[in-house]
Parts: sequence; structure tokens; C-alpha cells
Amino acid sequence: MLTVHLTALDLSRTVLRPLPSVMQELTAAGKRLMTNVEADGIAGWKARTRGSLRPVMRPFLDLCRVPRWEPDFLTPVNSGTDLEAELDTVLATPVATLRAELVPRLAAGQLPARVSLLASGDPRALRALHAAATAFHAVAVAPYWVEMSAAVQADRASRASTMIDVGVEQTLRTLSPFLRWEASSLSYACAGGVDIDLEPGGRGVILVPSYLKDQPSFMVLEDEPVVIGFPIQRSRQELTSRQPLADLLGRTRAAVLAAVGNGVSTTDVARTVGVSVGSASQHTSVLRAAGLITTHRAGLAVVHALTPLGRSLLHRGLG
Repeated sequence: MLTVHLTALDLSRTVLRPLPSVMQELTAAGKRLMTNVEADGIAGWKARTRGSLRPVMRPFLDLCRVPRWEPDFLTPVNSGTDLEAELDTVLATPVATLRAELVPRLAAGQLPARVSLLASGDPRALRALHAAATAFHAVAVAPYWVEMSAAVQADRASRASTMIDVGVEQTLRTLSPFLRWEASSLSYACAGGVDIDLEPGGRGVILVPSYLKDQPSFMVLEDEPVVIGFPIQRSRQELTSRQPLADLLGRTRAAVLAAVGNGVSTTDVARTVGVSVGSASQHTSVLRAAGLITTHRAGLAVVHALTPLGRSLLHRGLG
């Protein structure tokens, strides 16, 4: 049992990430394929992605083979949405950290022997990992990123309302069916039957929602908040790239509609879609005029949300 013991100060410093982590989603995608995790609602995604796998992706997928374990260095604490920036961080991992995380798994026979080059910090292995992650991202995550981000933002909006209306403890209590909140402690039945106690010591908690993750994950680094990745409550609708909707609205405007979700700012839309704030503002103006989104001001931010018509159009995908 892994148990996170939270003080009142930790609870006051608990935050909910607004967007998914690109490396977390990439790693979760690899684990979905390599460990035969159930793929409810994403069976089509799994079949399409598996059919697109190539040998160049092997160095990354090798690290996704162990059930209910992933190397911490693949998912940096403050991982964002920029793949290249996150891969730079991953490849800068100290050799001592690579050894500490990979050598025990190699010794146990859980990872293929070729991973030993990466464990030693071999530059060729690091370059191969970069190429593998980039190639895998192009088929497993990039085509679906906007839809995944929109679903994460919708889930976050719901949990944020709970946090505001009822409190952070209720948010933690309902975070995941795999987690139990009791007496200021969050517990998870981890693999191996060992007991692990984590104490943030006032550093707080960062909650990172994930579309593809199937189980919660925990990361603890010295002087950093505890990072808890958790799977969102996805709809059972199949994950798609929204191509029919893109054909009607144009790829960028369809992406903006998907990014709006249940309430995000123009800046969040721009960050999710990968356009300038000015461009995002222009697209949201068109969508608002068409009756697909609404807009209101919240302090200094302009916040957009889907109308029933916009939600229906998005969910139908026009096809």
C-alpha cells in the first residue's frame, strides 16, 4: 500500500493541472500497447496505433513494458505540452538517475538487455530514445492531442467546481476509484505488496489529469511537491482525430472548438492548439457568432465554453 500523508499546509498547496502532460500521455500510450491494458473507449485508437508501429520506436516502447511501473525520468515533474522541450529534459537526466531506475529492472529481467546502453547514459542510446519518442508521438498522441486536451479540461472543470464548492478533500476523495481518502491520507494499492509512506512535508501536491493513463501514478523528488497522475473519467465514445469536423470548419477552427471544452481562457486555447493568442481570439469570435460557444469575462481573463449546439457538433464529429 502506498500512502500519501497530507498536512493542512499540503492541502492548501494542492493544485490541479489545467492541461495534460505530453510525456505522461506518451508513456501511458506506450503502456496501453505494451502491457495489454484494457482499452475501453479507445479500442480503435489502439488498433490504429499498433498498426503504425515501426522499429524506430522500440527504444521508447522498451521502457513501457513493465506493468504498473514507469521510469520517473520519462515524466518530468513540471512536464508541459511541448514535446521537444520535454524530451530535452528527459535526455538531460543524470546517468546516476538512469542507472538507479533502469538497472534493477534489467537485473530482474523485466526490461530487454539492450536497455543497458541507455542505463549507462550512452549518447547513441539517448539519441535513439529521442527519435523513438518523436516517432511514436506522431502516431499515438499528436493526431488526438486536441481531443484529449479538451476531455482533460472538461474533467478539470468539473473537479475544480468540486474544489471550490465542497473543498479539496472531496476532490481527493473522488479523484479515482483506485485511491482511498481517509484521515488526511490518500492510499493506493500498489504492486509488490510493499508499504510505502510519502510525506510531502508542506510542499503540496500537483494533480495531473491524463486521458490515456489507466492507473494513478506517483512521483516524489526532493524539495518538490508530490505529483499524482490520475486517469480522467472519459466518455465511452471512441477517440478519433475529428477529421470530418475538420473538413467542415477547417483543421485549426475544429481544434479550437475541441479545446474550448467546459470553460477555458483564450490563452489556454492558444496553448492547446499551438496558435497565437490573437489567432485563437479570431477563431473563438467566429465560433461564438455561429452559436457554437459562449464567452464571458472572469477577472482579467476571457473564458469560453461550448453551447449545447457546439457540444453536439463536437461529440457527433459530423461522422
